[in-house]
Amino acid sequence: MLAHDTVSDEILDRWRLPGAPVSRVWEERFAEEIYVSLADKALTAALDHAAVDIGSIDHFVVAGLHARACAAVRRTAGVRPEAVTPDLAGAIGNAGTAQPGLLLADVLDRARPGETIALVVLGDGAGVLLLRTTDALPAHRAARPVSAQVAQGSAPMPYATYLSWRGLLDREPPRRPDPEPPYAPPAHRRTAWKYGFVASRCEKCATRHLPPDRVCTSCRSVDAMTDEPMAHVRGTVATFTVDRLAATPSPPMLVVVVDYDGGGRFRCQLTDATEADAVIGARVEMTFRRTVTASGVHNYFWKARPVRTGETDETEGTH
Repeated sequence: MLAHDTVSDEILDRWRLPGAPVSRVWEERFAEEIYVSLADKALTAALDHAAVDIGSIDHFVVAGLHARACAAVRRTAGVRPEAVTPDLAGAIGNAGTAQPGLLLADVLDRARPGETIALVVLGDGAGVLLLRTTDALPAHRAARPVSAQVAQGSAPMPYATYLSWRGLLDREPPRRPDPEPPYAPPAHRRTAWKYGFVASRCEKCATRHLPPDRVCTSCRSVDAMTDEPMAHVRGTVATFTVDRLAATPSPPMLVVVVDYDGGGRFRCQLTDATEADAVIGARVEMTFRRTVTASGVHNYFWKARPVRTGETDETEGTH
C-alpha cells in the first residue's frame, strides 16, 4: 500500500428505518456535489502523501451506492480515461458493501506488476486507497477471475422468487412443520466442519470421513484422524432427489449425494441450479450458503453447485 486517506461528512443521503425492507434516498443531485468534493480532497491528500501524480494511475476504481456521484468522480478526477475501470453495475448490479472488494478483485485479475491502483469508496464521506502491484501478483491470482464468474452467471431467477427472497412478497410455505432452528452448542463444538467444511482422514487406512469422526468406519481406528479441508474439493453426483415438500425459499429442494475426488461421500443441497442440473454424473463444487431461517436465526452451511461449462477440472489444482 502506498497511501490512504479518508474524509467524512454528515450527509442525509440514504437511510433505512428499523425493520424496513428497503432504504430511502434523498434527491440525488444534493449529495452528488458533496461526494465529488470529498473524493477530490481525499484523493489529493493520498496522492501527495505517496508522491504520485494522478496521471500515473493505471487503474482507477470508484465504488459506492450513489451512482451519480461515482460517475461524476470518474469523469472529473483527472485520471486518464483508459485507466477508469467499469463498475460492473450493468452485469451484476451494485453489490453494496462487497462492491469495493469485488471491483478491486476484478482489477487485480488483469493488472500487471508495477502498476498503480487507486480505490475510491463513497459513503458518509470518501476514502481513498493507493496500491502498487508487485511481481508476486501473477502467482496469487484467483483460479477463476471475476470476469469469468460474471460471464458464467447462474440459473435464471423468476421475479416472484427474487421478491420473496428480499422479503417483499409473502410466499405460502409448505404445509409442513416449521424447520428447526440451528443449535448453538453443536455449532460451536464443530466450527471447523460448519464454517470450513473440514473433514477427517484416517491415518491408518486413508479413509475420508464427512462429517469428521473419531472412529474410522473402515478399520475402526480411534483418534487416528488428520484434518482435511474440503471446501475446494470437487465431486460427482452419485444420486439425487427432487423434494417438492421440504421447506425452502426456492422450491423444489434439490438434494444430491456427492462422491468427492479422493474419497468421501456426503449428502447436501444443490444450489444455483435447476432440476435439469440434478443428474447422476454431474460435476459439482462446494459453496457456503444460507440453509434455513428459523426462530429469527439464519443458519449457514455448505451446498453443492454445478461446475459450469468452461470451468474444467484443470483449475482444481490452483485452489
